[in-house]
Amino acid sequence: LLSDHLGDCLAPCQSICPARMNIPQMIRQISAENMRDAIRTVKRDITLPAVLGRICPAPCEKGCRRREHDDPLAICLLKRYAADVDLASGAPYLPDCRPATGKKVAIIGAGPAGLAAAWHLLQFGHACTIYDRNDKPGGNLQYAVPLDKLPRDILNAEIRQIEKLGATFNLNHPVQDQSSFENLRKTYDAVLIAAGKIQPAQLQIWKLPAAEPGIRANPQTGQTEVPGVFAAGSAVRELKMAVRAEADGKTAAYAIDQYLTGQTITGLPKEFSTHIGKLQKGEIEHFMQEVPPHPRQVPDDHATAGFTAEQARTESLRCLHCDCRKPDTCKLRIYSQRYQANPNRYPGDRRPFEMQIRHPEILFEPGKCIDCGLCVQICEKAREPLGFTFIGRGFDVRIAPPFRQPLAAALTRVARDCAAACPTAALALKTDLTRLTQQK
Repeated sequence: LLSDHLGDCLAPCQSICPARMNIPQMIRQISAENMRDAIRTVKRDITLPAVLGRICPAPCEKGCRRREHDDPLAICLLKRYAADVDLASGAPYLPDCRPATGKKVAIIGAGPAGLAAAWHLLQFGHACTIYDRNDKPGGNLQYAVPLDKLPRDILNAEIRQIEKLGATFNLNHPVQDQSSFENLRKTYDAVLIAAGKIQPAQLQIWKLPAAEPGIRANPQTGQTEVPGVFAAGSAVRELKMAVRAEADGKTAAYAIDQYLTGQTITGLPKEFSTHIGKLQKGEIEHFMQEVPPHPRQVPDDHATAGFTAEQARTESLRCLHCDCRKPDTCKLRIYSQRYQANPNRYPGDRRPFEMQIRHPEILFEPGKCIDCGLCVQICEKAREPLGFTFIGRGFDVRIAPPFRQPLAAALTRVARDCAAACPTAALALKTDLTRLTQQK
């Protein structure tokens, strides 16, 4: 089934994002002017979106499929817009936290990795104290990024949200000698080292195992060989993007939560996804069928200003909606993840991508069809004049309207029933686009 499946569970932009942010969902929420849900989507994975919206080199935009037609979506600017609207709202978004566990975590370093780890650990119910040698939190964001690129009031405003969530900052407090480090290990249930690049001499003082780029730690969890001690960000390997440091902090937070709650330490859960890959000639036109042709929006003064509300909505409507319309209920994906199936196990030539949209209620992506026949049965029971049928034999069998008739002629009575029954979103309601703007 997977070898013949043609679709993206996760959009290319989300797959390439170091923080795994659900970019398409944020974009749909912005297009629906549902800004509270948009920032909720963003801050599920990214702690400092207003900061990253100004300084991130936007690796996600390199995965945007729209660039094969004209220009990629301005994902970073849309993220910045959602964050700026939230900060200006007077009541910036704070996520709900689980009940307090009584566990305490010390975080060495108040840079993007440490801040992100605290953001997620607090939501898990664990108390966090962040130690930093400087008099202000933020690490290189505070002391190395030029002011014209990152106004410090924006950085400090986002850090205040972490403090409001419950983080305690212990500034002007370097942890350098062995006794200070051991005291943290005795006082706290776990310690995360996120203090940027650390010199080998410092690791010797702390008696931590070293690797060539930094602390020797499990790359999937950040767990070191010292019980209860984890590491993230440039303390493990050199990172040149703040978004990668944030992603490291998030991963470490999940691993520390697993450690504190007695689970197997695996780090961030891996999401299953199939990928269409590089589009063939003419396939991008299928994605462009219902998308406005207008060009990428550019702020009036990109150096200082972000999008206006009108620009943000106009830009968000350029999204091709590459991700699945049933990402959480697709049965093929659910069972593939459960049984750890490998979609690349049986490589071969893929079928051409096709999307049929000329129906008032639904769309049809034949490449996602698994030939289960549910729609054929529904059409037969309802006595659709045409309906769907099996065409061909063997592995090449396909479900389609008979006699090459259009989708609108085939489904006149039970289109919505077929879309609801389809296990893979090969048939999907066009209104699912609106539904998917709501927070899951």
